[in-house]
Amino acid sequence: MKSPKSFYLLIVLSCFFVEAQAEQTEEDNYYKYSYQIDSEAYNSVYDPYEKINRKIFAFNSALDHFILRPIAVGYDRVTNPYIKARVGSFVENINVPLTAVNYGLQLNFDDTMRSVWRFIINTTFGIGGLFDVASKLNLKPTSQTFGSTLARYGVAPGPYLVLPFFGSTNARDMSDPVITNHALNPVKYAMHRDFKLGVTATQIIHDRANLLPFSDYVSKNSVDPYVSVRTAVYQNREAKLNYPRNFKYPDYNKSK
Repeated sequence: MKSPKSFYLLIVLSCFFVEAQAEQTEEDNYYKYSYQIDSEAYNSVYDPYEKINRKIFAFNSALDHFILRPIAVGYDRVTNPYIKARVGSFVENINVPLTAVNYGLQLNFDDTMRSVWRFIINTTFGIGGLFDVASKLNLKPTSQTFGSTLARYGVAPGPYLVLPFFGSTNARDMSDPVITNHALNPVKYAMHRDFKLGVTATQIIHDRANLLPFSDYVSKNSVDPYVSVRTAVYQNREAKLNYPRNFKYPDYNKSK
């Protein structure tokens, strides 16, 4: 019989790619964006590795279909909106220090301190982050990753990439789910390994459950799910970034 550690590790390894496709807050869910494929957005996604990306996408989709989606559906059925809100608030609070660190790297000290205070208030008065008390005090800065920091300094997304297990990303953001989302979060260093693994698994399942409306729509209605997901990922990510003034996207067509 497999130990609990092995069971959680199986969930994480088979489902971890969702972290690259979903940000840590509920406001970032893809299904809030149009299900229709926008031709302009489609053409703006630089995808020179489409052939290999599609193969990896198919592999990830199979893992999702047979392992992650059933778990997410079960989670969605046995939890009510109140419980989901508490879980979402808890896992989001753990990632607030990551936001604070990246605002610091961006030299945005106002939002750095807003993030710090948000974490302190929600961890104490919000009972470990189960309740979002800080938002009532207007302490809700936009979540940041190292990819957000690079964008703030003018780094374009670069080629669209699909990573095994980690899923859709781009050259600029690819280190986030693999390394920097964990390495730049001070709280992760204070966690016991088993607790951290459990939190990661919980976040992945919670995020996947939030994506069920979008993924189910795509699977039933999209002629090309790869393009649908690629467009949604691109639009969702770029809409949340703060590029420097007068930033211009590279004309990738010139390099073809």
